[in-house]
Amino acid sequence: MEEMKTTGPWGTALKWGIIVGLINAVISYVASMNVDFSSFESLEASRRSPTQYITYATMLAAVVLAQLEHRKKDLGGIMGYGRAVGVATIVGMAMGVLTAIYMYVFAGILHPEMQQVMMEGALQQAGDITPEQEEQMMSMMSFWTSPAFLAIMGFIGSTFMALVGGLIAGIFTHKNQQ
Repeated sequence: MEEMKTTGPWGTALKWGIIVGLINAVISYVASMNVDFSSFESLEASRRSPTQYITYATMLAAVVLAQLEHRKKDLGGIMGYGRAVGVATIVGMAMGVLTAIYMYVFAGILHPEMQQVMMEGALQQAGDITPEQEEQMMSMMSFWTSPAFLAIMGFIGSTFMALVGGLIAGIFTHKNQQ
């Protein structure tokens, strides 16, 4: 019986992660063109846009395509469930790196006023608070709304969503040896 040589998932998964990361950055940027970043109400309304569902769908499509391509081209048609989940995680990490870069550039360079508007909006929603509470809240909000924190959360969120998508898609894309 001849042993089949297998290729690691990195090449295929990174390719699809980069593709979906770029696509989602473009989708997010285009969707942000109609947002007034000097208005808290406009920022809040933009959070309820269907854009996030479109980016989830493209991410799931990339995960499935990466799993199927890796199974067919790299593994000769056989792929375990664990490998399918691993492929999805790598796709998510690659996408997450691009998401983090996009978020940092977007929030730190293109729209730095967004952080201040978010902090002021949160302060308005807090209602009656003492000056000490206001100072403490602004201090915490400056961290939670900073471009660096948004970038880190973009990476973690992308990786996690791809992992969840991979856990589900892997049920259908894995193929055990008969």
